[in-house]
Amino acid sequence: MSGRMRVVDGVLAGLATLAATLPLTTLFTPTVAWLGPSLLAVVLVAVTGMAVRLVTPLRPLVVLAQLVVLVHVTALTQLRGHLWNDILPIPESGRALGVLLGDAYTTIISYSAPAPANRGVVLGISLLVGLTALAVDAMSVTWRSPAAAGVPLLAAFLTSATNSGEGLAAWFVIPPALAWLAMVGRQGVGSLRAWGMASPRSSTGQDPTTAYANAARVAGVLALAAAVVLPGVLPHLPTTFLAEGLGRSDTGRGNGSSLRLSSSIDIARDLGDRSSDPVIVYRTSATSAVPLRVAVLDTYRRGRWTSSSDFTFVPLDGRLPGTAADPAVERTTDRIEVTTNRVGVPQVALPENSTGSPFPGGSWQMTTEGLVQLTEPVSAYTVDYVSLRPSDGDFTAELAAGAPERDDLVIDPRSEADVRALLAEIVEPGAAAVEVARDIQAYLRGSSFTYSEELAEETAEGTRPEEPLVRFLETRQGYCVQFASAMIMLSRAAGIPARMAVGFLPGTQDGDEWVVQVDDAHAWPELFFPRLGWVRFEPTPGVRAGAPPTYTLQSTASGGSDGAPTPSASAPDTTSGANRPEQDDTIGTTDTTTDTPTGGPVQLLSDHLLAVLAVLAVVVMVLLVPGGAWLARRSALL
Repeated sequence: MSGRMRVVDGVLAGLATLAATLPLTTLFTPTVAWLGPSLLAVVLVAVTGMAVRLVTPLRPLVVLAQLVVLVHVTALTQLRGHLWNDILPIPESGRALGVLLGDAYTTIISYSAPAPANRGVVLGISLLVGLTALAVDAMSVTWRSPAAAGVPLLAAFLTSATNSGEGLAAWFVIPPALAWLAMVGRQGVGSLRAWGMASPRSSTGQDPTTAYANAARVAGVLALAAAVVLPGVLPHLPTTFLAEGLGRSDTGRGNGSSLRLSSSIDIARDLGDRSSDPVIVYRTSATSAVPLRVAVLDTYRRGRWTSSSDFTFVPLDGRLPGTAADPAVERTTDRIEVTTNRVGVPQVALPENSTGSPFPGGSWQMTTEGLVQLTEPVSAYTVDYVSLRPSDGDFTAELAAGAPERDDLVIDPRSEADVRALLAEIVEPGAAAVEVARDIQAYLRGSSFTYSEELAEETAEGTRPEEPLVRFLETRQGYCVQFASAMIMLSRAAGIPARMAVGFLPGTQDGDEWVVQVDDAHAWPELFFPRLGWVRFEPTPGVRAGAPPTYTLQSTASGGSDGAPTPSASAPDTTSGANRPEQDDTIGTTDTTTDTPTGGPVQLLSDHLLAVLAVLAVVVMVLLVPGGAWLARRSALL
């Protein structure tokens, strides 16, 4: 039985795969974030191969079963929330997979090594390690060709080793080389002994294959020693970085220490980063610096924000459009001069309503949301921007021609009932649109809600799942993504189009310069009013975000809100709960144990044990026919 399973060969193949990925420890941090899922993938591939080989000699069926188990367990552990009944993959699973892998690519091209091991990176590494283990096991164990298995092992090793930015220590090379030699040696000795069964023993009575095996071992060790020693006396060749990213040394060709904020599924990675590395240094003519925007997200699905459109164009006049506000709206024009820019292409940090031609022709484009994207790096730039000073009468809610898409009014279906009930409590019936927005902002910035950096860091590290909106409304604890998401959904429920903006807080003033650091990453809502266009609100408490814009706090003109239109008919029609709720003293005792942090591969496997067993049961059922034939032949021989 053990001969059919080939347990020792399978273990050697798995160890060789893990050893070949050792250089990844220099590229991504923390190592524990991706090592656990990768180890789980290798173990599953090895165990599945042993089990299926036991019941069928059909090699393609063995590989197919390993692939099915690998893909399904990867989905269970990495795509939670995007599966049917949290068990089976669906088309949405494929879309989520694409978003996460795209985010992994963004991380690779944007960060110097060691890059953060966010959800996308963990998924990408564990999947690639699992597929490498599958290829090595298939060649070395299932097809009994361990020499050929050196190809995927070498590919996996070089992919990580050639991106380290400098020469690697010998201990990175020796383990995978020894594992591969052990695989080849075991197969070679077995074949040699099979040939020697028909040959007489030597005059000394020893097995003649022993001498050949010993000679082969000596040759293998000498070759390995040469492979380790010779590179040490040769000059280190220029490093070629993966996708022009992860450059760690000054002699490499990576893109250095640039940063690109996540504009998709894993915003928490950036918002939870506590790094104090500078990203932008600028001067401003304004008396008060403003946040700098790099991304706009308008689609919310299962706790994640994405952009619904990637269409880009270049304005015919080659100028940034500035503001879309009515010319009668009061405004001022200010300027920022960026002297250091480490935001990665295509993102660029700009104030809202930027205008003019700050970038060389052919180096930039715009999205339909009015977001500027660069097509080549720009280290410094100067841009003018328009700051609106709207009065209450400038805020209206009716959607006219040229208004945003209806997607900007879509409410998360899982939290819609809670959102509409809460809106009825904090907004008076018939209130003007501007008052609705102000009441929502004031409610979220009130003492009932708490900003949590710890929650942001845990989510960024992947040790805690993303906080869903409905849970945030229950616990009243979160970070800027949850605060912004709540205001967006409440505004949409009131008939006011809203979307998410991602960028940086103004930073810290140092003399006449402002320095923006990595940990200044921030998210805030933008609401649309026909006479103003998109305007910024700030529901995140001041402990993190500072003071909100003046127009979001009080009336800015003597006209007040008389005659201002009310929110559209999509707002709930209710007469109860007109006053804001008082603080609930029981909030602090709310049970928060329903979302258990991920605890490594053992925890992940135990959480989905039934699903894994179900998949294995299906595989076994598929193999019943060839397995039954094998048992019949064995019985006949007996």
